[in-house]
Amino acid sequence: MSRDVPDVAVVGGGIVGAACAYWATRAGLEVVAVERAGIGAGSTGAGTGHIVVLDHLPELLALTAYSRRLWHEVAPSLPAAVGWRVPGTIWLANDRATAATFDDRRRRLDGAGVRSVELDPAHLGRLEPVLAAGLAGGLWVRDDAQLDPVAAAHALWDLAGAAGARLEVGVGVRRLSDGGVELDDGRSLRARHVIVAAGGGTPPLAPDAPVTLRKGHVLRLAPGAPPVAHVLVEAGYNDSTERPTPFALAFNAQPQPDGTVLLGSTRQSADAGSGVDPTVVERLRERARPFAPSLADRTVTESRVGFRPAADGPLPWIGPLPGPGSRWVAAGHEGFGVTAAMGTGRLLVDLIIGERPALPMEPYRPGRRPPTAGDGA
Repeated sequence: MSRDVPDVAVVGGGIVGAACAYWATRAGLEVVAVERAGIGAGSTGAGTGHIVVLDHLPELLALTAYSRRLWHEVAPSLPAAVGWRVPGTIWLANDRATAATFDDRRRRLDGAGVRSVELDPAHLGRLEPVLAAGLAGGLWVRDDAQLDPVAAAHALWDLAGAAGARLEVGVGVRRLSDGGVELDDGRSLRARHVIVAAGGGTPPLAPDAPVTLRKGHVLRLAPGAPPVAHVLVEAGYNDSTERPTPFALAFNAQPQPDGTVLLGSTRQSADAGSGVDPTVVERLRERARPFAPSLADRTVTESRVGFRPAADGPLPWIGPLPGPGSRWVAAGHEGFGVTAAMGTGRLLVDLIIGERPALPMEPYRPGRRPPTAGDGA
């Protein structure tokens, strides 16, 4: 039933905003939303669509495992164009010391209900002939998935729209107001609750949840033999996500339905410029060589960069904002926004409707002290 004042106004049309709208309509709330540039036009479009459990912080493990479970539950409702598939992730160790850490990782994952299998070098070679023969071992997280993030955002907005949500594209938000938002075109949009899920556009709207942009390069490699069957990630990838650094690089290869492979990943500060850096492209190719030599020699058919909003620590902002009215934020996910979108939207909507969220929310609250890998890991 339509209400004089909608229950929720969502600011942002990316994957996180779409998930918030989806769960809000599932809860029976009336939703309006605005997006300045287009669905998935920001950091969602810069993502690779890897639905992955990250375990180097307890809070990150809880959020990504919960969100991945929700993606699996929603997947049957998604159209074929989303490209949902479940190849799993194989974390790779190129030395014995790194391989020795996999037993602890497997135990952490098991504790969160996440299936994983340790692989010796021979098993690695049977599963993935593309891998170098000298690797020390792997950890296969069986139920990690992949999808097209922009198509997924469109699909979630379609599902929310079918339940009554209204999305207006081509207009942005100038500021939050008491009881709603003021739009760039001078209109006021009233709502009982406002969710800021604006990615890189969050800072002027929610200064209590600061985010900074981080640049990332991704290459697309031509099809080749042998094919890649799983997402392949070096175990040191977590080190590159732990804290903002001027430059971080880790091997990450993601097979696509057309036989191409997305190769990453890098992290740089936003002041590194907006264009593709040929030096970084070459470094990505060479980083692949110790793990999958044939990938390093494949033709690069596309090089692209994107900018992803990061909070001031390894956890995103999910929760209430200070100030008048009922204001909420869902932002700062950086490189795992597609993974965490489903969980973020559900947790935030549960807070709004007064249901007990599935996770303790204090670690993600705006203004909290950012945790580090030593905090309870």
